[in-house]
Amino acid sequence: MRVFGAAILVLAVAVGAVACGGSDDAVSVDDPWGRPSPSSADNAAFYMTLIGGSSDDVLTSAGSARCTMTELHETSMTDGTMSMAPVPSGIAVPANGTVKLEPGGYHVMCMGVKEPLSVGESVDVELTFSSGETATVSAEIRDE
Repeated sequence: MRVFGAAILVLAVAVGAVACGGSDDAVSVDDPWGRPSPSSADNAAFYMTLIGGSSDDVLTSAGSARCTMTELHETSMTDGTMSMAPVPSGIAVPANGTVKLEPGGYHVMCMGVKEPLSVGESVDVELTFSSGETATVSAEIRDE
């Protein structure tokens, strides 16, 4: 009976650890946010900071029910001209490193906004990584 009780305790601890989510290996996300979109805007963008776990990883895709389609994009300046392009290979997140998705750089592009994004609301954005990990973050819409 003692062995059975010990097995139950070990199982409960293991289930609790999984239920609490994540591990040191997983990428964590800080300060997810987006800008408001006027009713005439078809597109929007989401920003955040990705903090690497103990292994290199790659953000491979993102999605949101508020967008018809999402892509990972990068904005860059070349010869005084700003351009934006998809990043089909994903956004690398080095082990124990930090990658900022911010205006003028990497971002999650929301194309075909289904309803305008208003200041103060939160929008769920699901992130998928090459490790197989996924994370759903709540991006606050704010005027920045």
